[in-house]
Amino acid sequence: MIQLKIAFLDEEETYLEQLKGYLIRKKELFFRISTFSHAKSFLEYQEHTAFDAVIMTKSFWRILYKETAQIKQIFLLEEAGSLPYQDCLFVKKYQSAENLLGQISAMLWQEKQEGQRGVFEKPAELIGIYSPVHHENQILFGMSMAQILGENQKVLYVNLMEHSGFSQLAGTEISEDIGDLVYGMMQKEYEFTVELRKVSRTYKNFDYIPPVVNPEHLFELTKALFEQLLLELKNCSGYDVVIIDFGTVFLGFAEMMPVFESFYCLGKEGTVNRYRMEEFLEYLSKEGEHIMTHMNRVLLPEQMHFLEEGSPLECSLYGGMGDYIRRCLYGGTEIG
Repeated sequence: MIQLKIAFLDEEETYLEQLKGYLIRKKELFFRISTFSHAKSFLEYQEHTAFDAVIMTKSFWRILYKETAQIKQIFLLEEAGSLPYQDCLFVKKYQSAENLLGQISAMLWQEKQEGQRGVFEKPAELIGIYSPVHHENQILFGMSMAQILGENQKVLYVNLMEHSGFSQLAGTEISEDIGDLVYGMMQKEYEFTVELRKVSRTYKNFDYIPPVVNPEHLFELTKALFEQLLLELKNCSGYDVVIIDFGTVFLGFAEMMPVFESFYCLGKEGTVNRYRMEEFLEYLSKEGEHIMTHMNRVLLPEQMHFLEEGSPLECSLYGGMGDYIRRCLYGGTEIG
């Protein structure tokens, strides 16, 4: 797993302790944070540790600006209008730890553009969907959820399946797909939000990234690219919710589970199907019990009441599938 090593420099030791306490309670795996309330201790530690970023208040900035020139520097802003210089990256000190760390990771995944300041939107809530029994209604479940949530929130749907049938369900042709987005991420100079806007499209009341036309492109995704893609979608997409529909697991799949606020595992009736679900959940639990805290095991109703006319997606949305999502999962459009 990619782990971001960050140095926090602040004279307020209580603040640093609260930040570390949040990471422990959250069981956050992507950040390895070292905190310092004195410049001398940081310089001694830096001699044998390479940081991805250093976040520091004004007093430390004055002392260590030149000493940390080779590291990405982020100013910890304590009060409005006091930036060291106009275009420096910054985060506001007094906000939730979740927002703070989301903004920092966004800055580490994208190069600073000329004249860009460190103002980023709240990280998106990531919802994952996967069926270890390859439930035939998985894509209908994911797209129906996207449309229901899209009634009140800004939603992006991402399909990572092979031969998903998406284009026929949505009645659209695919010219650019997620493979083009990933190809852009592999280039030295790219801006994720710009590349995302190029490939994303709109269906009904949610946006989507078209799934791959050529399934071989999925196998070109390395572990590092998968990790980067998920973190970019969470921190740099600008959406309230990002739903990711998985067709299969990938190298490092279990390690990436903490980045999701909710994850739905779709099962179906049958002894063997139950065994397959149990094996999948056991595989995830070996990464740590905290992985299972946001895992939802869903046994979809065997019989869905579809409308006599209309596409399968419309039937799912206004028939049994949509009703089930609205009533039985999280009480309408409130995730939790």
